[in-house]
Amino acid sequence: MEHVAVDLGYGFVKAVSASGKRILFPSLVGKGYDRSITSVMGETPDDRQNIHLIYQQEAYFVGELAKESRSVSRIFERERFSHVYTQILLNTAIQLVTEDDIVQVSTGLPLDFYQSQAKEFRQTIIGMQPVTVWETGPLAGQEKRINIDQAMVFPQGASAIFSALMNHEGKFVYPYLMTEGNIIALIDIGFRTTDFVVVEMQENGAFVPKAKLSGTIDEGVINLHRDIRQLFKAKTGGADLNESNISRVLKHEYITYKGQRIEFSEAVRESKQSIATNIADRLKGVWAEESDLFDAIFVAGGGGKLFESFLQPHFDNRLECITENQFANTIGYLRLGKTLLQPEHHQKMG
Repeated sequence: MEHVAVDLGYGFVKAVSASGKRILFPSLVGKGYDRSITSVMGETPDDRQNIHLIYQQEAYFVGELAKESRSVSRIFERERFSHVYTQILLNTAIQLVTEDDIVQVSTGLPLDFYQSQAKEFRQTIIGMQPVTVWETGPLAGQEKRINIDQAMVFPQGASAIFSALMNHEGKFVYPYLMTEGNIIALIDIGFRTTDFVVVEMQENGAFVPKAKLSGTIDEGVINLHRDIRQLFKAKTGGADLNESNISRVLKHEYITYKGQRIEFSEAVRESKQSIATNIADRLKGVWAEESDLFDAIFVAGGGGKLFESFLQPHFDNRLECITENQFANTIGYLRLGKTLLQPEHHQKMG
């Protein structure tokens, strides 16, 4: 039975198994259909860009391939864990990082939803999962059925602090921060939301979150996508940009439309600037002068890299970017879960 950590982000699904396998793919699911023409065009059927599944007798495209679907969506409802697309993303991620059929799972929820939803989310995912038939993708031709034997749900952000402070051997990366009474903050910029958490160090490297200084802000990478889309609409008289073309704009900062090159570098910079300012203003509203006394402020999340340089001036250039920024929560879930779900721990608890 292997332990697997899954971060079901609004933008990307990240998963890491205890054996070290990891996967990252867009949090997209769309209705599937027969794609006989593409196989003729020489596509690689076992590639992770081509995940086509049958789940509960329905065909779905997952991740990159979902962009080809006629009805693709990300799940933004508050109660998203009960949605079939969330179950599909979870099962896909687990199957891609472990060959075991029985697994222990650690996952998480944004801070604002954690109190009200963690228990229900855990109950929803525990137990036998529906059969997944892999039409194409890394497990092409296989039928898999996962049994989630145990599950733990952690608060996002707080878990990322674990991967910021400790390495995979459980050693402290910043020994000087581990003094009792030290205050450490983390800004976790995701696709749709930004979680922020402040903790106070205890003895032995444990820490206690400070609830009044922690929370969730409704700003993230999605705001940048929205700005790019609006500019493109304005420049083209109403044309729309899909997910994959927005990714192209973010990578190259231009796109060609009807033979004309549309430049985005200035717009992308201004948008990042304005989103970073909004996030900083919200943080300062909650933290006030207290942030001047924080011993460290870390930045994590897929958006951490995108916005870090724009956030720095708001915090006197003392932000530290976590090396594994996009996987910070996932690695935190894995370390926490492995510690808490060990059999001897159950004996102690029992």
